[in-house]
Amino acid sequence: MNKHIKRPVDDNVANIKRATAKHAFRCLIGCNIGEGLGAALGYFYHWDMTLTITVAVVLAFATGYLFTLIPMLKTMSFRQAVRVTVIGDTASIAAMETVENLLAFVIPGFMHSGPTESLFWLGLGIILPAGYAVAYPAMYWAMKREQKQGSMHH
Repeated sequence: MNKHIKRPVDDNVANIKRATAKHAFRCLIGCNIGEGLGAALGYFYHWDMTLTITVAVVLAFATGYLFTLIPMLKTMSFRQAVRVTVIGDTASIAAMETVENLLAFVIPGFMHSGPTESLFWLGLGIILPAGYAVAYPAMYWAMKREQKQGSMHH
């Protein structure tokens, strides 16, 4: 068989992998905007760490969902976009938030560092790629699941 002839299955897998990478990256950006906003609010209002993390995670989910939902409205109905977003992003965001927060706690001094300190940026350099690394397989699983159910129209 000629190695240069692409089969439809190969194209389909490649399309899902590209879409997964795009959605997981969008999720990473949205989640971390929300999480950063939550952390800034906690700092500004002098909240304790528990309240700050809780608000940051809630905002991470909210902005992560929005960053996925809005582009999907170009290709599907609102109802379907909400369904795909909630199913796809919940697993992805939960995985990302779990790993990012665990790493934030185990990197010595990170939770008390600020944007003017090198530890903050070094920590983000570790935390963000790790978050993406766990978000991608969760998003891939969700997208494959939706494709099997026939609701993915990308």
